[in-house]
Amino acid sequence: MTVAPATVRSIAAVGLGVPSTIVVEPIDNRSVLHELRAHRLEGVAVSALLDGTIEADERFGESLVQQHDETMAQTLRVEIMAVRVSDLLLDNDVPHRVLKGTALAHTVARSPSERSFRDVDVLVHGSEMDRVVALLTNLGATRNQPQLRPGFDGRFGKSVTMKLDGVEIDLHRLFCAGPFGVWMHPGDLFLLRDTVHVGGTPLPTLDWTDHLLHACYHVALGSAVPALVNLRDVALLAGGDWDSERFGQTVDRWRGHAVVRRAVRLVVDELDAELPETLMEYRHVPVAQAERDLIIPYLSTDARGRFAELAPATLRALPIGDRVAFARAVGLPEGSDVRGRLRAIVDRTR
Repeated sequence: MTVAPATVRSIAAVGLGVPSTIVVEPIDNRSVLHELRAHRLEGVAVSALLDGTIEADERFGESLVQQHDETMAQTLRVEIMAVRVSDLLLDNDVPHRVLKGTALAHTVARSPSERSFRDVDVLVHGSEMDRVVALLTNLGATRNQPQLRPGFDGRFGKSVTMKLDGVEIDLHRLFCAGPFGVWMHPGDLFLLRDTVHVGGTPLPTLDWTDHLLHACYHVALGSAVPALVNLRDVALLAGGDWDSERFGQTVDRWRGHAVVRRAVRLVVDELDAELPETLMEYRHVPVAQAERDLIIPYLSTDARGRFAELAPATLRALPIGDRVAFARAVGLPEGSDVRGRLRAIVDRTR
């Protein structure tokens, strides 16, 4: 799974275990800087450079600080948008939770400067999805993709991606698409609420236990090769104040054992992090082969292929009463060429 060099993985693990000196050789400066940007670790590296954990030449230090400044400038733009979106939803009485980078930078990270992020992530109820999309559209936001059929996003979708003033906004209904998304009970995430202060503005967010759950789902199912900053999130959250009993009950309820097992294995294998025993137990939790196989489509590097592979598994996981509506929306989206799609179906069966 590893693509990052050992030096970058060591930087990702700073503060998670036994401290050790990390040497960046001049010949590796360019590649390390590139990987730090790709894995969103510039802030961790700057802190490690300042406290002497990283030993490197002056050129590396100057380039790293400049690169970090650029990343933080973009992060600040996203942060301002997160406040703007949350204020809009609060003004319109829309329950929501600010997710991922915006929240974690001000909670789990040792300093906000160590946790950059590239977009706004907000969780809303499926029943509110169309209204939230309309509210943002009225501000000038645009959708990346049209809705397959009216009501699809709020009933079946994982998220809706929009863009406003050059900043991407992901409106989440679920943590993931596919069968593991179907098995979620997203209403669970609105039972408790924490608050994160961004620029003096309080934003509603998940409690620590639900943040850990989300981080595990994102690491395990978000991509074949997760960014190291996301693995670091899991390790930092695991070292905080989370409710292991409620975490376990939710994993049971959501049928998420295969997900958490993969997440824990990735964190331990890539970062050699020290995790609490209550989380380490998931590393060897027994999972049926059928559920392990369900993870495979999530790891596709091709977005279209991933959706195509997940669709049949999603259909099987849905309650019987929802399957026709889902199949019709996916197979014959509104405005599609019905004749052409039928002809393709016939051709595939020959």
